[in-house]
Amino acid sequence: MARVACQSLIPGVRMLLKRKTLAQLPRLLSEGMGPVHRMFIQAHNTREINRLLDASEQITFVNSYPRSGNWWIRFLLSDVFHQNQGITTATGDADLAARIVPDFYCERVARRDLSIKTPGALIKSHDDFPTLKARFSNGDQRQAAFDACRHLCPYRSPEDCLVSIFHVSLRVNYVQSKAGKDIDAFCLEYLPGWIAHITSHLAAAENGVPVFFVSYHDLLQDTAARLTEMLTWLGASHTPESVERAVANTHFNKVKAVEPNFQLQYKPLLRSGQNGTGNRELKPETLKIIRESTAKLMAQADQRAARQKARWDEMPNPLLRTVSA
Repeated sequence: MARVACQSLIPGVRMLLKRKTLAQLPRLLSEGMGPVHRMFIQAHNTREINRLLDASEQITFVNSYPRSGNWWIRFLLSDVFHQNQGITTATGDADLAARIVPDFYCERVARRDLSIKTPGALIKSHDDFPTLKARFSNGDQRQAAFDACRHLCPYRSPEDCLVSIFHVSLRVNYVQSKAGKDIDAFCLEYLPGWIAHITSHLAAAENGVPVFFVSYHDLLQDTAARLTEMLTWLGASHTPESVERAVANTHFNKVKAVEPNFQLQYKPLLRSGQNGTGNRELKPETLKIIRESTAKLMAQADQRAARQKARWDEMPNPLLRTVSA
């Protein structure tokens, strides 16, 4: 912690003095050291990611709106990467997954496990694309390095995302809302964030940024196929057997059973691992607002995911396929 504080002092102070951060001071003071610690971790990670960009390292942001399957994908990828090193994997290795795909907000990127071979650095984030770009693209050289980054973008139906975030907000203090325990008001309050996130990544993809869209619905339907596509797009070694083992190890019920044993500061907070929670828990009028606001965006994301799958299906050898963004 002392090393992190020293290395992050200047960027941390800069972050602290930003208007958006100052507006959160009452929250920082009421929650104790947790938010302050996260602020220094983020400042330290910004410094480390900029160092990687300056060194022309390949970076892939696993960047989703919260509660879209990001943790599941981290488990899946980490499992295969460990198998590639000859390591026997098991259910619930959350600490290993966090060291392979560190969370920008609360886990140190510099401490990722370099003994496990991965296709460059993989970093979890929930930022919309403009926010992510603003963090890491200052200066012409770094702008070019950021433009070379890849973006793995899991997405999920907005009503299910928002309902899941609501339930998380009842269990933790870092999800803030004026809605209290009103699930419909909460979801409508957070709806613009979901829209901003998927809109920005669709626009980035349209502009030629390498974005690979992963539908949570499709991941549930055929996990092995979607994982194989992700691994091939990343350029990561894999076999049908390693994929099947990773899928079996990360089955929702198995992971949920061992979740209490996770040695993590911020746990995945698994809930149901299903589609349709928004449909079951929200009022019809709330669902109507959400779906009318997001139908075109979901259709665009689904179309991009379908085009990725179509290109994949046209390639003859599953082990030699290369999926283009």
